[in-house]
Amino acid sequence: MGAIVLLLEDDTPAKPGEETRRPVQICNSGSVVDRFELDIVGDAKDWIRVEPAEVNAFPDQSVGAELIFTPPRSAKIPAGEVPFALRVMSHEDLEGSAVEEATVTVGAFTDFDVKLVPTTRRARFGARFHAVVDNRGNAPLRTQLYAIDPDTKLRFTLPYKEIEVTRGKGAVAPVKVRPAARQWRGPEVTLPFQVLAVHQGQDGDEEHTADGVLIQAPVVPGGAVSFVMAVAAAVLALLALWFFVLRPSAESGASKGVPPGRTPGGQQDSRPLAPGSTPGADTATNAGAGGVPEDLPFPPPSVDGRTEGTSAGPDGTAGQEATGGPKEEPGGQKEETGASADQEPGRRSSGESSMDDGGRTFDRRIQAEVAVSPEYDDKARYTVPDGSVLLISDVVFENVAGDTGVVQIQRGGEILRQVALETFRDHETHYREPMRFGPGEDVVLAVRCDVPGGQLSTGAGAAVCTPGAYFSGRLVPAEQ
Repeated sequence: MGAIVLLLEDDTPAKPGEETRRPVQICNSGSVVDRFELDIVGDAKDWIRVEPAEVNAFPDQSVGAELIFTPPRSAKIPAGEVPFALRVMSHEDLEGSAVEEATVTVGAFTDFDVKLVPTTRRARFGARFHAVVDNRGNAPLRTQLYAIDPDTKLRFTLPYKEIEVTRGKGAVAPVKVRPAARQWRGPEVTLPFQVLAVHQGQDGDEEHTADGVLIQAPVVPGGAVSFVMAVAAAVLALLALWFFVLRPSAESGASKGVPPGRTPGGQQDSRPLAPGSTPGADTATNAGAGGVPEDLPFPPPSVDGRTEGTSAGPDGTAGQEATGGPKEEPGGQKEETGASADQEPGRRSSGESSMDDGGRTFDRRIQAEVAVSPEYDDKARYTVPDGSVLLISDVVFENVAGDTGVVQIQRGGEILRQVALETFRDHETHYREPMRFGPGEDVVLAVRCDVPGGQLSTGAGAAVCTPGAYFSGRLVPAEQ
């Protein structure tokens, strides 16, 4: 015979972190006094012990001992029943030794925490945080998640409002945070908030909080505003440079730049040069060699091709004859110098001067007065004198009153140039190849008046459109 082990039934759980005791009886079934050694066998031997560890028992008598349970407060030991065994070793009868198996109920405890990853984020419209719930208890944990901010300036979205976490593990739940109102400009704003994890246990609710911060940045950064303003200022400066400096200089250079040896109309200068002179030489030098300065008006050539109105001076240079009175022409005819070309064809106007190559400079302004009409009025015109050809190289359109409509330069029924009145007040045009008008042809300034004074007012008080044009060029003899 040997030892008999009696464990009393006890449903009292062993609380983690505390000490729990359970009595046990060891009975000697042998015929001699025996000494028994007591120990625990199994995985729970680290936190279960028996006291005393050695007892002596007389035959057919029993002695008492205690099992002491001290489970640690750790997630490694799950809540619930845990098996173990009590081994009783006999010194007198080894075959009489006994091993008694049993279980102990380990109580559950709750230990968890929550934190935000990351704790701070910077965003313009919204950001995503992650709530991490760590379960350090020995039983599964079920928690509810909530998000709050003290100033109610944030909006929260929690896809998982309740999560379950295994013992000794952690769970991650996303938390979307966005500002209630957008900040377009200005400094950054710091918006704090909290995430709460609440567990409803038998002893009441237990909650933990995690702090987070959302830094709201403005939608339009300050640097971007400065950059856009700098670019706009640069563009405005370039536009001003083009319209007020470069463009007027380019147009003036195109209209005034005439190569040496050519007239402003673009034709080759055919005037005779004095011996030893070169094309493009100074006019005063050519005049001293028998030539004539370009800026002095001369009458048209006579029938035999000689230049009239000139005589040799005392120093051998050509002199200019007065042109104010009548002069005898070959054949007995007289020409009145200074007469208007409008009065009689073939006569020079006040805007004309003679050239030593048989041509005369020409400049004239034509003014139109046109009532409102869908048709073109072509009364404003100039007729080229018989025996002459008009070459127009420069035209300046005028729209002082700000009329609205269309102005045309016509040659007979042919439209040579057309400009909308509302697009200019003064518009200068230079032609490298001049417009040619033959003898008897009309230079017509045709106007269609839509709104008189259209750029200055609604037209009230204005009856007619009054655009004009200034023509400059040369009158040359027609080929015989």
